[in-house]
Amino acid sequence: MMSKASRTRNLTLLLLLLIPASFLAARGGGADDEPAPTKGPRWVGSSARSIDVGKATFATCVGCHGEAAKGRVGIGPRIASESYLAAAGDDFLIQTIEKGRIGTTMVPWDGILSDEQIQGLVAYLRSLHPVAPATLDESKLKGDVENGEQIFRTICSGCHGRSGAGYQETANGTGIGRKAFLDSASDGFIRYIVSHGKTETMMRGFAEKNVTAIANLTPQEIDDTIVYLRANAW
Repeated sequence: MMSKASRTRNLTLLLLLLIPASFLAARGGGADDEPAPTKGPRWVGSSARSIDVGKATFATCVGCHGEAAKGRVGIGPRIASESYLAAAGDDFLIQTIEKGRIGTTMVPWDGILSDEQIQGLVAYLRSLHPVAPATLDESKLKGDVENGEQIFRTICSGCHGRSGAGYQETANGTGIGRKAFLDSASDGFIRYIVSHGKTETMMRGFAEKNVTAIANLTPQEIDDTIVYLRANAW
């Protein structure tokens, strides 16, 4: 028969074995636990099939964006631009197609086009200008709203309209003051396009050392302009 001392010792050993296991179970720290997946940008494959699907689907887009996405001034912007496609991530393009641009002729296509068609459109657009992704400066935005307003009024409004409504103000440029655009475009994307321009369009680069620019803006002046646009998005 087991003595009282033996029973006490065995019970103590059992508790020592059970406590760590119950502690780990409560904390969710077991060896078999997997880390929570992180959500990254949505990337599209560039298979021949996806390009063919996108090319066929683009027939729906030609009325506004023109043949081979070369754009129609006053209706739909050019998408087949090397610098634009280098700076625009697939997630940005997909979101633009799905949600559209409220207040413009760009209607939301989510629920009208299938996921395969939307992803095919992105693959087709990329096939028009195969370029490597641009390196974007996504550092924290800091700027002077008043200086940004002065720059916008003096340099940008001639093409993009006084309120940034673009075509809806009978301007030649796109509606960069619209909340729908600013909510989907990152600071790095806007910085890149302002600095490098949108190739094959009237939008020239405004980088400080760009000798062909209408005006040369410092990185801080570009940030001031972005701050102004974000503060007055509508």
